[in-house]
Amino acid sequence: MKIRTMKFVSTFLACGLLPMALQAAPSEYNGHYYEVITYPTTGSPDKTWVSAKAAAEAATFMGVNGHLATITNAGEDAFIETLRAAALPDSAPREAWVGGFTNSACMPIPGCGWTWVNGEGAISTPQVPLPSVYGNWLTNEPNNLGAGEKHLGIGLGGTTSVGWNDEGNLGNIGGYVIEFDIPIPAAGCTTGCTLGPGETVTLTLPATVELEPNAQINVRTFEFTDDPAFCGTTARVLFGPASDPDNLIPDAILPAYLCGSPNFLVIAAETTGVNIADGTILVENETGDVFPDNLYDCLGPLAPNMSVPELHPADPQNRDVMAWSATDLTKMPENDLGGANGFAGSVGEYTFECGSSRGKANSASYYFVGLHIDFGPGNEYSVNAAGNHMQFVALTKYKLLVLQKVILDSQVALNSNFWQKVGFKALKGLIATAIKLHDRGRYHAALLSLKLIDLTVQNLTYTQIPGENFQGATDMRNSNGIFMYVDKVIPFAP
Repeated sequence: MKIRTMKFVSTFLACGLLPMALQAAPSEYNGHYYEVITYPTTGSPDKTWVSAKAAAEAATFMGVNGHLATITNAGEDAFIETLRAAALPDSAPREAWVGGFTNSACMPIPGCGWTWVNGEGAISTPQVPLPSVYGNWLTNEPNNLGAGEKHLGIGLGGTTSVGWNDEGNLGNIGGYVIEFDIPIPAAGCTTGCTLGPGETVTLTLPATVELEPNAQINVRTFEFTDDPAFCGTTARVLFGPASDPDNLIPDAILPAYLCGSPNFLVIAAETTGVNIADGTILVENETGDVFPDNLYDCLGPLAPNMSVPELHPADPQNRDVMAWSATDLTKMPENDLGGANGFAGSVGEYTFECGSSRGKANSASYYFVGLHIDFGPGNEYSVNAAGNHMQFVALTKYKLLVLQKVILDSQVALNSNFWQKVGFKALKGLIATAIKLHDRGRYHAALLSLKLIDLTVQNLTYTQIPGENFQGATDMRNSNGIFMYVDKVIPFAP
């Protein structure tokens, strides 16, 4: 699996570990900074991958230790290759070490056990392909020539054949690429901060957020290309054993009804010193900036007579969405209710508005960019309008059941005084009424119930429960329920 991290690279290296030539300043790409460290042309520098790894990890920048670069998509690969070609021309040893290596237990079998340093997942190879995971091996590589090629080099082909190579010949090595992962100050996110390549996601923390001194957000970005065959048929475990053999990344289970368009990102945002006891994080996806060739975006109100045929065939599936998941699956009622209701998976879709794909989230965890709803072949609005509509009716019913569980679970935060108890009783009754009305096909009336839930939630004061945000969890799911009726169900009813 491909990981892309907010990366900054130092202009200096810890002394005494590895001789090096003078370096140019780091170069920036999509908010990441990269630098090629070249070996001196005289003397006998230690060119081993192990030594390069040690030097990279000993180097510091802004108080953060570095690591050998990981390459996580084609744009990043091309940018790093440009830096490598400039620093290591074809007239010199032109390969550079990066942070890929293979498990020695797999040797001498070519292609097995390849992974990135820094806990950033496995590497796909032609011999052991990992669906959706980025790789750019040269032809017939990796080949484990001489049963000793255990580490990843870039630039063997020079400017004539760009790609990756498993390397063991130190005579080919002219340097290495180093990077740093610098956390984002959380204080800057109270007015909106961008995460991911190309400013993919904008997060705005709620006014109620409590920030400790030096509160921060650590960001890693994983890129996938979805297989259309999975759409509407198969849930996918995104961080399972094949792509994360050391189980360093919490699972996220993408339900079958959410599909890449075809590319999508998972932005993992881990917070330190950030407490959101109520309120929601505003999440805005700028999918077109990072995936201009994706099939769908999210533009304004859409109904069959308002669609732009060349961009949006009249089908409510053909919209970019905002999806989210907590890394702790016990926090996701979707993980408990999805299977029983035909939508197995831990990830939820929480779009509440279009313009960009906009949604609300109640903590900083996994954000998904580049997904759309897809119920699979035969459910296109153009060929099966009734079936398409009933799929959205079923999905909305599932979302109502999830919302009901969140509301029932919130009683612990609405049980301290008279008005809280009255508010909880009102919420409990309103969601039960919405479900009954939905089952009877009275979608406008069910929508009214959700609007009353919104009014109630915005005027209730929840008791703060450590580690929980019941107000935010209710708000994000209820806002999405309203959007489902307004944008997906009511305009497309037969």
